[in-house]
Amino acid sequence: MLFVLLVLAILAFYWYYKTWGKDNLLDSFKKGAKSFSQGFKQGYHEERIDGFKRRLNYYVIALLAKIAKSDGRVSENEANMISQILDYNAKDSTERKFLKQCFNEHKNTISDTYEVAKEFIKEVPLPQQERVNILNVLVAMALIDGELSNIKKDVLKTIVKAFNLDVNILEKFLNSMQTQKVGMNLQKACEILGVSENVNLQELKKRYRELAKKYHPDILNANNSDEIKIKEGVKKFQEVNESYEFLKQHIERKNQ
Repeated sequence: MLFVLLVLAILAFYWYYKTWGKDNLLDSFKKGAKSFSQGFKQGYHEERIDGFKRRLNYYVIALLAKIAKSDGRVSENEANMISQILDYNAKDSTERKFLKQCFNEHKNTISDTYEVAKEFIKEVPLPQQERVNILNVLVAMALIDGELSNIKKDVLKTIVKAFNLDVNILEKFLNSMQTQKVGMNLQKACEILGVSENVNLQELKKRYRELAKKYHPDILNANNSDEIKIKEGVKKFQEVNESYEFLKQHIERKNQ
């Protein structure tokens, strides 16, 4: 019985071959092989991109941690910015947990900043312009509280050196991003945040989180953002933070 089925299968194949021709048959095989090859290449390419993004996230978070804690403490603004970055850039909860551990590990020492930044460039080879854009985001973190301490500036200088960038580029970024603090008042703060003067603390925090998520500098796409876009985002983010701090203190005084 098995022999009969085998003979029938061979005859059917022979009939198909003679009827439709070997070119069609081979073409069908080629198409199948090509489809498989394309699928394999796409999967391999996507895996490489994911690996690149993971390494990019790791090293940027590591450097942000050193900048944030360099003056002895991570401010509320810095902590909020990092939280938003983790939410926005982590692929899933596992990666977010890993990046948070990375932040906590690297925030406790700045003595190895040069080595970490140098390793960053080795493990994530970026063209000069993309390194410049990454520096833009690091400067944004340093200025998130509106002021720049000398120690934070020194950390940025170390990163510039490790990135093999022109030393003058840091001053250029600082001059363009630093904003003069304007006199904040209740009306202006409410206008910037889009809340009423009777807003309570819970509503204020909810609104702040919404705007922080909207305006925080985009680390993952930093190498795709131009200088003007990053500068505008930093300015708006600083205005949101300043308004939030003003209104939070206003509510706390009112409730005393």
